[in-house]
Amino acid sequence: MSYITELDILADISMTEEGGEEDKSLELWLKTLDLQEIHTMMQLNGWDNITYLNGTIVKEDLVTMGINNEKIKRKLLKSVEEELISFKHGNMPGTVEEWLATIDLSKYLNRFNTNRMGSINRVLEIWEVELTSILNIEPIGHRKRIMKSIRDLRNLQSSLDNEEKKKKVKGAGPKWFHKADDLLRGVDYAARYFGCAKVDGPESTKQAGVICQKLQGKIGAGQKVPEYRLRISAEGIEFIDKQTQKLTCKYHIEDISFVSRDKADLLVFSFISSDRKLNIKMCHVFKAHTRNQAFETCTTIAQSFEV
Repeated sequence: MSYITELDILADISMTEEGGEEDKSLELWLKTLDLQEIHTMMQLNGWDNITYLNGTIVKEDLVTMGINNEKIKRKLLKSVEEELISFKHGNMPGTVEEWLATIDLSKYLNRFNTNRMGSINRVLEIWEVELTSILNIEPIGHRKRIMKSIRDLRNLQSSLDNEEKKKKVKGAGPKWFHKADDLLRGVDYAARYFGCAKVDGPESTKQAGVICQKLQGKIGAGQKVPEYRLRISAEGIEFIDKQTQKLTCKYHIEDISFVSRDKADLLVFSFISSDRKLNIKMCHVFKAHTRNQAFETCTTIAQSFEV
């Protein structure tokens, strides 16, 4: 990075190279801090507008400019952090001209246009080195302002793209049965618990159906199957004994990797949990009272991953 130091100070300090008026905000702000002596250095190095100082200027920039007084550095940076708001784009600009105007650097518009960087899509692909090697933008403050703006625009574009994707798939995804707030508190479903069995290897999800059949087969005729309330939330699944109302176990959401209904019996469903300490996976098998209840329980477990 190149900087302009006191030895480079020119007679014209207006920084209006290609038109435009000098922004007085820097001068007035420095005056309130009693730091008028560094005004010229700040301005010539592109730190000429206080709107864009927070999130760009750092201690190394001050040192390289020749500002070595620790008291001045601390005072300036403290004020930048505590008093100045970091600039962020609220909307995606449609043109390079509009974009440069929002960051008060319209004077560089001709450079962007003549160097085939006249579209927002091209701007989003700019590398920092191109600002000096191609656009010949020397003031470090202006370059850091541009790069921060580009990072903001990339994040904004990513958010807009994600929103667009959500709109396209609206109605195509699963139907959720609960509001997010409900899943934060937890919702209960009753189900009979057939037990659990160990599953192994990358094919563990395919073993779930076999285990459902095996565990059901072990239950003899007339044998009582324990019933639980499954409390499903964004934190995980809790087993609450329906008779004693006591919590018997809990599986955190990050340890649950699979949930499905048994194709042979749609009343039956299962989920796979991981025990990190023992490095094993267990398939838990349940039977709902109705098919709809089984479907809703599985869907709610899946929804808990989205909250």
